[in-house]
Amino acid sequence: MVKELSHELKTYISLESLDDKRRMLFNWKNSTLIKHAVGEDITKQLLTINQQESSLKKADELLNKVVDRTTKKLYPELDFEQTTAAERRELIKETNSEQTIFKGSELNERLMNIRDDLLTRQLLTFTKRPYVGWKLLMQQEKEVKIELKYTLMIHDDNLESLEHVDQGLLEKYSPTEQQKITRAVKDLRAIMAVKQVIKTQYHEVLKRAFPKGDLDGLPLIKQEQAYTAVMYYDPVLKPCQAETIEQWQANPPQVFSPPEHQQGLAYLSGQLSLDQLENHHLQRVLKHDGTKQLFFGECKADPTIKNSQIEKIQMQLKEQQAKDDQYRKANIGHYQPLNYKPVSPSYYLKTAFSNAIMTALYARDEDYERQKQAQGLKETEWEMTKKQRQHQTRNRHEDWGMHL
Repeated sequence: MVKELSHELKTYISLESLDDKRRMLFNWKNSTLIKHAVGEDITKQLLTINQQESSLKKADELLNKVVDRTTKKLYPELDFEQTTAAERRELIKETNSEQTIFKGSELNERLMNIRDDLLTRQLLTFTKRPYVGWKLLMQQEKEVKIELKYTLMIHDDNLESLEHVDQGLLEKYSPTEQQKITRAVKDLRAIMAVKQVIKTQYHEVLKRAFPKGDLDGLPLIKQEQAYTAVMYYDPVLKPCQAETIEQWQANPPQVFSPPEHQQGLAYLSGQLSLDQLENHHLQRVLKHDGTKQLFFGECKADPTIKNSQIEKIQMQLKEQQAKDDQYRKANIGHYQPLNYKPVSPSYYLKTAFSNAIMTALYARDEDYERQKQAQGLKETEWEMTKKQRQHQTRNRHEDWGMHL
């Protein structure tokens, strides 16, 4: 079967080569659909693409079977159900390339690194555009659609007419207009693919931290907030009890030691490189804007660090960010800068795990439901006794007045 699929896909079947093939097919299909819209006959190319997509799916399924069998054999101590197919693929890739079977804490460390890098690696299949978060993606999609809408209005077309592209639909447009539409359609297809990757990643991580949650009922923006908090405070993805979240909110845990705070700040100010940081979790935290803000908040609560030192580094990063945004805006179509604001861990945790979000994250948790009901009864009792106490106090005052 491998031999047959290698012939159909015109590539040696391996985990790495299939990732490359997926990227190539995605871009090829984009270009082909545009050629169809400007009037070219693409029947032959589309047939080849569809055949290759089908072969790619079969090869993926085959390699997933091999990966799962290999994982169980090489890593019997691993909780198989607590890993995703994508994580297992990356683990076997690294095992193979380094010719090493990872054990104990090293295996856990590898899995956390893989989980952290997975989103970035998968996104590179579809786009090289800098990525910040779900909100930025929605903003980019909105910008692309607005520009596309105005270009299509020139010939009374709309976005819906592009969904089922007829041959020659764009023939009536000038070469410049065709180029604009082509770029916008490619951008939109990339954004749609990236959105799906992000949804899957957030869902997989949160499902392990909140196994009884109703994640489908939680907006993606809220999932992103909870995801950032989990990646900072619970990187091994142990199931989170509701009591744990409440403790976090009342008293945010200190994840790093004072020397690690100093190391992290030294990296952020450019004095150390990332690989010079001894704590791998600290490396992961400082690579992403959301978790980086939580790190700053934790540093501010460290009495051994002056606030002025933190503010100076934040100012340097802000200036660098502004330069990067300027460069990207000049070189990347539809780029919209959207940066995380400094925030205290306490405020962030209260926002990320508000009552509405907690209800969704513990939707099927009976203990949590009972706790909420008990809390509700307590609050009702308090309200009733409050009215009773007010009534008694008023009566005492009235009696006192009559006595006088």
